[in-house]
Parts: sequence; C-alpha cells; structure tokens
Amino acid sequence: MTKKQKSFVQGAALLGIIGLVCKVIGAFYRIPITNIITTEGIAFYQTAYTVYAFLLVISSAGIPVAISKMVSERVTLGDYKAAHQVFKKAFRSLTIIGVVTSVLMFALSPIISKGLSRPGAEYSFMAIAPSLFLVSVLSAYRGYFQGLNLMAPTAISQFVEQSVKLGVGILAASILIEKGFEYGAAGAMIGVTASELLALLFIMFLYRIKKPDLKRRMRKNVLSHLDDEGSIGRKLLMIALPIIIGACAMPFVQLADTFIVTKSLLGLGYTVSETNSLYGNLTGVINPLINMPAVLSLALAMSLVPAISAAKAKKDQVEVQRTASFGFKLSMLIGLPCAAGFFVLAKPIISLLYPSLGADELATSTVLLQIMSVSVLFLTIIQTMTGVFQGLGRPGIPVINLFIGVTVKIVVSLVAIKVPELNIKGAAIGTAACYAIAGILDIIMIIRLSGIKLRLFSNIIKPVISAAMMGAFVYFFYPVIADVSANFATLASIAIGAVFYGMFVLAIGALRQDEASFIPGGGHLEKAMIKIGVWEKGKTDEQ
Repeated sequence: MTKKQKSFVQGAALLGIIGLVCKVIGAFYRIPITNIITTEGIAFYQTAYTVYAFLLVISSAGIPVAISKMVSERVTLGDYKAAHQVFKKAFRSLTIIGVVTSVLMFALSPIISKGLSRPGAEYSFMAIAPSLFLVSVLSAYRGYFQGLNLMAPTAISQFVEQSVKLGVGILAASILIEKGFEYGAAGAMIGVTASELLALLFIMFLYRIKKPDLKRRMRKNVLSHLDDEGSIGRKLLMIALPIIIGACAMPFVQLADTFIVTKSLLGLGYTVSETNSLYGNLTGVINPLINMPAVLSLALAMSLVPAISAAKAKKDQVEVQRTASFGFKLSMLIGLPCAAGFFVLAKPIISLLYPSLGADELATSTVLLQIMSVSVLFLTIIQTMTGVFQGLGRPGIPVINLFIGVTVKIVVSLVAIKVPELNIKGAAIGTAACYAIAGILDIIMIIRLSGIKLRLFSNIIKPVISAAMMGAFVYFFYPVIADVSANFATLASIAIGAVFYGMFVLAIGALRQDEASFIPGGGHLEKAMIKIGVWEKGKTDEQ
C-alpha cells in the first residue's frame, strides 16, 4: 500500500469511527430531551426538526460529496488552483442556499407550524432556522477538506457538533421548559443551532491554519485548467442531484408522518394536547430506540463496501457472493436479537429510559415499540444491503426500493391511523411496512445482481433459532429478578441475554470460523474460540 493510499484508508477509518460515535450521541440525545420536555414538548421539537431535516438535504447530502469528488480529481492532477476554484463556487452557492432557506423558515415559521396543525412549533422553527445557513457553509468546508484527503476536520467538527448539541440543548431545554412545552422544545433547538455555530467556527479556524500551505501549493501551479463558474455549477449539480434525491426519502416520509398523523388524529376527535402527546410518543420515544441498532449495521455496511469492491475489481465472483451472503447473514444476526429484545422487554426498556412517562403514555409506547420491533430487523437488512450495493457499484437500487417502501408507508398510514382502534399505532404499522418492503426488495435485487444463494438453514433458520432462544430466556429471566429492582432487572436481562445469545450463536454454528474476519474485532474472537477449543487453528474453510 502506498503512503497516499494508507493516508486515505486511515482518514476514512477516522471519519467512520467518529461518525459512529456521533450517531451514538445523537441517538441518546433524544432520551434526556424527551424526559425534560415530555412527549408533548417533543412533538413541537420533532415537527420543526422534520422540516429542517428535509430542507437540509439540499445542502448537506449531495453537494459536499460533489465538492469532495471534484476537488479530489483536481488535486490528483496537482491542480490546487482549480480545486480551490471549485470550493469557492460551491461556497458561494451554499451560502446563498443557506441564507434563503434560513430566512424563509424564520419568516414563515407561524404559517408552517399552523399548516402542520402545531402552532406552538413556530418557536422551534425560529430557533433552528439559523442552522440551515450554518450547515450550508459548514458543508462547503467539509467537502473541500475531504477532497484534499483531510478527514480530521470533518470528523472532529462532527464530534464538536454532537457534543455541544447535547450540552447546550439539555441546558436550554431545562431552563425554558418552565415557560411551557413549546419553549422547552425551542430550547432543545437552540442546542442544535449552537452546535452548528461552534462546528463552523472550528472548521473555519482549521481552514485558516491550512490556508498558507494551500496558497503555497497554488502558487506552484504554472499551468492550471480553470473552468468557468457555470460549468463548475453544472458539474456539481450533476453529481449531487442523484444523492440529494436518494437522501430525501426518509426526511420526506417523516414530513408526511407529521402531516398525516396530526390531521388523522384530530379527525378522530383527539384534542390538540392528546395529538401532540401521541405524535411525540412515536417520534421522540420510539424512533430513537429503533434507530439505535443501526449503529451496528452501519459499521457492518462500512466494512462490506471495500471487501465487495475489491472482489469485484478482481472479478472474483465467488468472493463477491460469499461476502454478500455473509453480509445478509450478519444483518440477521444483528437485527433479530435486537428486534426480539425490544419486543420482549418493551415496557421495561421504556420505563428505564423514560421515567417521566405517565401510565397511559407508557402503555402506548410499549405497544408502539412492539409493533416497530420488526422494523429493526428490516432496517438492519436495508443498511447492510446498501453497503453491498455500493460495493457492487449500484448505489441507486436501494434508493429506488426505499422510495417504493415510502409509498407503501404513506398509503398504509393514511388508512390505518383513521381506524379508531389503531390510531397512532397505524403510523407504526406503516413504518414497519415501509422497511419490510424495502428490505425484501433489496434482498431480491442482491440475489439477481450477485447470484448468491441464501442458504435457508445457515443464513435464516439458525439466526432465527438463536434470537428465539434468547427472547425466551429473557422473557422468563426478567420476572424472576424484577421484584428486586425493575431497572436492574432490565439491564441485567439485556446483558445476560446478549451473552446467552452470543454463546448460542457459536454453539449451533450460526457464525462460522471463516466468517469471523468480516466482523470488527473478529481476529480476537477467533483467537479466543481457538483457545477454548471450539475452533481449530488455521481452519478457515466452511464447516
């Protein structure tokens, strides 16, 4: 491996690790915030955040990737002037986008919040509006640095972003909640805006430090191929547009949920307060829990991309099939126990994480989590298969499948929520249907593209048996120690259940020795298994 290649791999690894840490912080952020501002307050927060996330896709999804690609191409040729020209054009464009979207969100906040049947959300819209500008500018810097193969500025700024959001958001929400739910939600949004401001100042500081070196490199460009700004803009758009369209899928479904859930529940006769509480329950309590296992599947997807890309480049179809097949199996091994655990321990988990919930809210949350537990499995499959598609050079396929799932979700939600006995549960059923459809379509397309043959017993039955055994164990174990302390019993059940599951997976051969290398830390696992005599040294063939 050359020095440049090694630097790229190390940078990508740093970005990936920090990204995972940030996702963990982000997933846990909603828990204290929900406990502070309650499910009714989180409804205001989530309404504004959903619109914000949808608008943010334009500046934060595709354009930074496009900047990175175009800068990298020019830097590879040693043309730092042309690379900087791309950055300047993108910086100006993103600044304009940021200013326009920020001003529009701030000015139209009362109209938007009323249109979504949640008038109190206007304070949250106002609090987060500046973030649209801040993130737009921040994205230009991040794309430029990544194109220069400098991953640390992006990684560290992301960590600053999440850390500040956690601290400032909790503090501001705690102070402002005394004035009402809508103000508490706005306090949480202040945390988001503060985090983006600090991250932007930090990356601008790094840019100033790096600028003299960049200028020195640009002065060395005797011959530089500078494109006109219109040409650069068109190229940026051509690269960014497909990514933006793909990234719009989930923000769009969340935005649709905001409108559909609120209108449907009000139509059933629920009060505004009850509607806010139910919506906040789904989006603030359940969704963060469902997304937590995604951190594991995201790490898996990251490891699958280079493995499949390398096998495809060598035209080793057998290795492509073997890796893709194991990717599916591991998504089952991750998703199934998480789904089983959420279903069996739904009430204890929610009681542990959200002690502020009342009895009725706890009962609703328990049913919602049990319904949504199936989503964990299919969301894990979707993310893992997306890594396989990327490795195969077909990143557009999972996007199309997800849009099909989103369409199903909207139809199911529109019908199911209006059934009085289902109400908010209809939205959860719609989301589960969305992920199930997208996940199944991903599996079908992977089979067609790679030609893999999924072994029913090895890839499906063994993981199902392992998860079922763990679920049964936890189901009977929890009540035995629950009288001592409910929270201790929950934590103990999760920990012992995880150990039991791991032992059972290895005992029945659901994870083979030749597959351990695909797992982060798999080498250590293999050594331990050889030491205790379960696996044989030097044996890597399929058993």
